[in-house]
Amino acid sequence: MLLRLFLGCVAAAFSLSVWASDSLLIAAGAGYRKPVLELLQAFTSATGFKAEASFGNMKQVEVQAKQNTDIQLLIGDRAFLEPMQLSQRFEHLGTGRLVLATAKAHPLSSITELGQARFQRIAVPDRSKAVYGKAAFSCLQQQGLMQAVGSKLMEVATVPQVSAYLVTGEVDAGFINATEAQALKDKVGASIAIDPACHDPIELSLAVLEGRDRSPAAQAFIAFITTPQARQVMQRHGL
Repeated sequence: MLLRLFLGCVAAAFSLSVWASDSLLIAAGAGYRKPVLELLQAFTSATGFKAEASFGNMKQVEVQAKQNTDIQLLIGDRAFLEPMQLSQRFEHLGTGRLVLATAKAHPLSSITELGQARFQRIAVPDRSKAVYGKAAFSCLQQQGLMQAVGSKLMEVATVPQVSAYLVTGEVDAGFINATEAQALKDKVGASIAIDPACHDPIELSLAVLEGRDRSPAAQAFIAFITTPQARQVMQRHGL
């Protein structure tokens, strides 16, 4: 109710022409494309503000944020957002979960099976650009699998790239997030959640960029992410 009153006050304060011109641009990690797009669609429907997003690995997101001052907010893993030193505060959006998936015709019930000869190519997001790559390497090391699988690993830039290789069968297995795993469903073989105890917590966050949060659209979005509607979107995507 309070959010509706807030949004109503915002709407009353601006003419239709200002509303048409005022928009929101967000840069987000590519692994969260599906939930972010759904979140922006719900936000626009609820408020009338136009909202768009650009996607890339977290290094690309950082470059975009520095070069394009029209970007007001960032969405990604706090472990990568915080070191950028571009944000004045962070808002929690959800908790990421690491998933090991396989191409079709490759059954698997445990991460330890990756050491078997039947798994020859294993895709992992680039650990320097994606928190799920970093988490995957941490889990492989904790399980004592690096010697057995090290030569099989193929690092790619983003989580969606891992998904693409899994669907086409170019790799036998790959590490993705729960969001991608839900979207793939029948397009892959096995899909098992990895114990989060084997890696650092993955905190999906909204980063409010220093000095760029003053627009009505940005303020409205920051308020919107606390609503049950926004929470439901994130939960539907495994966050």
